[in-house]
Amino acid sequence: METEARPPRQPATGATAPHALVLVDSDHADTPYDLWAAELGVRLTLLVSEEKYPQYAHLPAARSIPGYHGGSELERVAMELAEEDFVAVIARGERDVLRAARLRELFGLPGQHWDSALAFRDKVLMKTMLREKGLDVPEFAPVRVALDLFGFIREHGYPVVVKPALGSGSKGTVVLRDEADLTGLLAGGLPEHAEVERFVDGRMYVVDGLVTEGRLAAVFVSHYLNDCLTFHSGGYLGSAQLNRGEPLVERLIEYAETVLTVLPTPDCTNFHLEVFLTPDDRLVLCEVASRTGGARTTGAIRAATGFDLDQRWFAAQLGERIPRGEELRAVPPGGSGGWVLFYPGRGRLTGLPQEPPSFVVEERIKGTVGHRYHGGEKSGDYLGGYVIIGRDAAEIAANAEELAAWYANGISWEE
Repeated sequence: METEARPPRQPATGATAPHALVLVDSDHADTPYDLWAAELGVRLTLLVSEEKYPQYAHLPAARSIPGYHGGSELERVAMELAEEDFVAVIARGERDVLRAARLRELFGLPGQHWDSALAFRDKVLMKTMLREKGLDVPEFAPVRVALDLFGFIREHGYPVVVKPALGSGSKGTVVLRDEADLTGLLAGGLPEHAEVERFVDGRMYVVDGLVTEGRLAAVFVSHYLNDCLTFHSGGYLGSAQLNRGEPLVERLIEYAETVLTVLPTPDCTNFHLEVFLTPDDRLVLCEVASRTGGARTTGAIRAATGFDLDQRWFAAQLGERIPRGEELRAVPPGGSGGWVLFYPGRGRLTGLPQEPPSFVVEERIKGTVGHRYHGGEKSGDYLGGYVIIGRDAAEIAANAEELAAWYANGISWEE
């Protein structure tokens, strides 16, 4: 992992307090940047997507950015602020990783720069770098035209996975199992800058954590309770934290450390790594990102440990450090956390479930009764999200099943 010198955090004295630029496309409940900054004595300028801006409108330093994802207004506004004495550019969203890296370079600021950001965003480059160092990755290839896909399938056969090389949240990711699936994909058009890889048979594990000063300050291991592409078919997606000392936990942490050493990991970042454990006991990388895990990852870790991964990541970029000897290495035995997401159906939503079971410690309802939905489009775009607790991962899984039954009985749709 790279280590970059960082200036010490300045004392907070009004207008002379450290000033940070924040790119925002998250709910205020997940990233209350104003509250975190107040604790640190830091000033913020926030560039916020139009969709999320109403949640931040109470902040004088928040600006609504139209066309946040597809346009260049954010970059234009950011460049207008180039003379501000920023000490950091902070961005949590996957789609902001590259633009934030470029802004840091242009402003001469520490943090993740372009080469590092691209290695964590571009799945073809990522897998190329890891394969060159001997790590196990699926057979893969970039897909620029349909002939690239045809050639890969001819060589490797079905099933294969096609995904946007710069994608996130499994959006645009499809599994092709036969010629009919291929025809259906091509009818809708290939994703831009696509990648194809061989389907990996195995259970997916996740390693989430915080790197500060080039070391793992906190790291957590979990596994999905079902398939990451469940949102396509209307099923729920869930995850359970594994406890320290359980089989595989230390092996997966060491694997993550190896991946982060091979890639140009910045001095300070959260990371989210997904890896398959195959039936023949191999660890095969799915992908790794230099940002917080999506869904309700932070909530599940917080429920299990009290450690707020996003808040500590924010503070670390502004000079706060976790002292050596106080690192967190997986969830301690005796309790666990998890999350469960439910996705939109097709039709008009006419009712939502009430009063969740007692093992639910956080509930996030994004669905609106009366609104018409067209099914799930991305794993992070859920209708209802729940953080749950239990004694261990097995109880989390059982609680998730109970929650799914409760949810199914309480939600209603009409055509």
